[in-house]
Amino acid sequence: MMDEDDVMRGRLAALVGFLAAFEAPGFEFGRWRKRETVEPGVITMPQFEPGETALAFVRMAYEEAWVRGNFDWPAWSSSKEAIRLRDDPQVLAAASAEQLAKLLTVLIRQDRFVEGALNGAFEAGLLTGIVRRAAGLMNSRQ
Repeated sequence: MMDEDDVMRGRLAALVGFLAAFEAPGFEFGRWRKRETVEPGVITMPQFEPGETALAFVRMAYEEAWVRGNFDWPAWSSSKEAIRLRDDPQVLAAASAEQLAKLLTVLIRQDRFVEGALNGAFEAGLLTGIVRRAAGLMNSRQ
């Protein structure tokens, strides 16, 4: 039977599994598709297409309960805590697993409403910072 520490180590390891990809030179989270004319009078709007690793990351976040279902993420996203975690790498580097889950919930849920929001978080270094912090938490539990 797995205890809480074992479960948390597994959840952290699932996040840390993306560190090498996120830090790889030239890694792209996905790409933007430009507006295209499909046929006269029919156009597609610009849209973000996440890559396979990005899709796997989001899938893992749901499967490993990093995305919280019973959490008022819109309210929390504008809290001082959320803003400091998002904007201050030193605060993020000291985040708890619970804070990482809240932040991931906000980032992943926002992406459903704002095209490319998760890519923006990746490009800003926020997703990589979250995964690095997960590595630190995992190492401190061994």
